[in-house]
This record gives sequence, C-alpha cells and structure tokens, in this order.
Amino acid sequence: MTQIKIDFKNLLRGYDKKGWVAISSDHKKVVYHGKTLKSVMAKSKKNKDKLFYFPSGEKYSNFVG
Repeated sequence: MTQIKIDFKNLLRGYDKKGWVAISSDHKKVVYHGKTLKSVMAKSKKNKDKLFYFPSGEKYSNFVG
C-alpha cells in the first residue's frame, strides 16, 4: 500500500472552527463543510465522487488515518 502525505495545515486553512469537512479523493480541496458529520454527509449525499471525512479545528501533527 502506498502512503500519501497530505498537508492538512494548508488544506484546512480557514476551517479552524470545530466541525467536519469532506475532502476530495485527490486530497487537494475541501468539497463540503459543516458543524456536524451528519450535516456534511447530507450535503454530499448526491455527490458520486469518493470523499474523505475529517474533523476540522483539530491539530493534525500526529494524525494517522
């Protein structure tokens, strides 16, 4: 399995309040954001692309997904 290094600091700049984000499958942009995971998943329900969900407003220095 190949590991991909994602720079969450730059990717989540501007999403520093507690909440959730949906990130595109290429890990280059935030597609949806909201206060709760449920609200972000509801927004992305019709999206056919593969998305990754992460909490925002966290420190990601030691994050392993």
